[in-house]
Amino acid sequence: MVLREELLKLQQKEIELIRLKTKKRELEEEKEELLSKVEDLEKKIESAKLKLEEKRKQLRELKNFISYKKERIEELKRQKESAKDREEFKRILRLIAKSEDEIIKASQQITGVETEIEALKDAYVKVKEQFQPKIKELQENISDLNEEKAAVDKKIEKVISEIEQIKSSIPNGELEEFEKMKEKFNGLVFADISTGSCEGCGMTYSSAEFRELLHRLQPGKTKCPYCGRFIYKK
Repeated sequence: MVLREELLKLQQKEIELIRLKTKKRELEEEKEELLSKVEDLEKKIESAKLKLEEKRKQLRELKNFISYKKERIEELKRQKESAKDREEFKRILRLIAKSEDEIIKASQQITGVETEIEALKDAYVKVKEQFQPKIKELQENISDLNEEKAAVDKKIEKVISEIEQIKSSIPNGELEEFEKMKEKFNGLVFADISTGSCEGCGMTYSSAEFRELLHRLQPGKTKCPYCGRFIYKK
């Protein structure tokens, strides 16, 4: 297989594409993690808000109950005036007394509920003050990640286009051979040995080996003696 500049460019672009896709995946994972943190903080704020709303609802129900009982007492008083006999009169008095007791108990409950509401209001305010700045910071970080991911997406599109352009300039036979060698060498057909070691297998050459390889180096023909990849020097 003859080393052509296009094939080396193709390999470099494909490696660049893999790195970009890895970067995109990392950004997406980081974004998901931040979104999860935002959700957790928002749930804590919402939980404090719900507790406050539930207690306020309880207060409204108690006040409505008292209003209903007061109306009921007025109705019973009217019935008392038109009682047919002493027994009915006593029964109505007992109902009035019972309603008045229920109003007293509900009023006492209201005092306790109002105290709880004040405490829950303070807790809700503190939770918001504690977590809303953090949420804002996280959302800003998410926005930055979105911008970075958009930039990576553009680079990916550009590299994909460049890969297709390079492939179109390579004869099918050489491209097929290149693809087979990619499978054999885990995507790295051409390995740089500029550092004195093979970029593909990582084997470091002895000084004598390195001098010999450089002496007889023919791009597209010379191979790494350890992994068999085609080697070149930048």
